[in-house]
Amino acid sequence: MKGYIVMEAEILDAEAHAEFTKKVPAAVAAHGGRTLVRTDNVEATQGDWSPKRLVILEFDSLKAARGYIGSAEYEALDDIRQRAMKVNTVIVEGYGS
Repeated sequence: MKGYIVMEAEILDAEAHAEFTKKVPAAVAAHGGRTLVRTDNVEATQGDWSPKRLVILEFDSLKAARGYIGSAEYEALDDIRQRAMKVNTVIVEGYGS
């Protein structure tokens, strides 16, 4: 089964966010991941959840997704990420294409 990282984000600093979005693809790819969704065009249809921005990353396995979150590449982006946005993150296992 695939591993997914789902992030709800609120951009706090557009300049830091632009820097982050330039650097994060290489970190994701280093762990075999790919971006499935990265958008601020989010439409709530039920419930109280209404994210301002949504990102979904797909990895070959749950282990690979966890490996990315715990990696030196991810940690190296912490400072930029914290300046750029407020993020809520979950890791889930599921069926991919």
